[in-house]
Amino acid sequence: MCLFVLLILLTKVFAVAYIYYAMYGIAASFFWPPIIGWLSQDAEGSRLGKSMSYFNISWNTGLIAGPFLAGYLSAVKSELPLYVGGLFFFMTAVLITAASFLLRQIKMDKDSVTSDDKQEPKSDTSTILRFPGWVGMFTTFVVVGVVLNIFPVFAIEELLLKKEIIGVLMQSRTYIAVIVFILLGQSVFRHFKISIMAAFQMLLACLIFSMNFISSPAAFAVYISLIGGIRAFSYNSSLFHGISGSVNRAGRIAVHETLLNSGMIFGSAMGGLIYQNYSMTVVFYFCSAMALLGAVVQAALYFYLKKKNPGAV
Repeated sequence: MCLFVLLILLTKVFAVAYIYYAMYGIAASFFWPPIIGWLSQDAEGSRLGKSMSYFNISWNTGLIAGPFLAGYLSAVKSELPLYVGGLFFFMTAVLITAASFLLRQIKMDKDSVTSDDKQEPKSDTSTILRFPGWVGMFTTFVVVGVVLNIFPVFAIEELLLKKEIIGVLMQSRTYIAVIVFILLGQSVFRHFKISIMAAFQMLLACLIFSMNFISSPAAFAVYISLIGGIRAFSYNSSLFHGISGSVNRAGRIAVHETLLNSGMIFGSAMGGLIYQNYSMTVVFYFCSAMALLGAVVQAALYFYLKKKNPGAV
């Protein structure tokens, strides 16, 4: 990741920079599945929930600190954020490498069972709720894709808001997400509950529909914050139910991340097309319909799988 960030600085051709940025994304994608697999190893129930909560708080805290740091550094020099970002990646690589050699617990840790091990693999007790969880995350991130990529354009062109205000609006979703992740880590009420999953999707549909009737920055900050809270719930629900009881957690996380990014891409692309050809009102209607469809598909999937496997959880 350090290498590709620094290569972006060295190129003057946009197409080449695009390729380097794509390679940076691929490098980052190799990090997420293993780290969650390690963090969730031998953890279930409330312990798994807390472990995932700490992980989610860590990357969301980074999302809060990153833009502030990047804004300050870019004010000094436009290339400085990339230099500092590359330095952070390099320092992290050195830290991980040194720890793997120097710390006995990490050095002796085994990520997977080798041919010399005599252990039998654990039986898979995955929950059927991983499928509704994945559906909810996809539809939620369709909305998030619109909020992150289409709403700022609308805010500049039609609401005539300053970029600084739009930046604050975008950040508001991350603050509430951290709070929600903390609360989710301390509770178990939403575990294995299809009704709560579907209720949050319907709440998301109502929120995004209601954005047609507001115009003040303060109101948008409240609504975007609430959407950030639902994003945190959907992400956590997909993550928790996807890996709970699974013997291939890294593989499940790969599915989780693929659906997340697919939702973002689909939301950004469709939202952009609709906004260009119609209006932001129609974009909000589209997002609301997607969230409502998510709730319907979640419930239908759950009852179908429950009927097919009566003993499944």
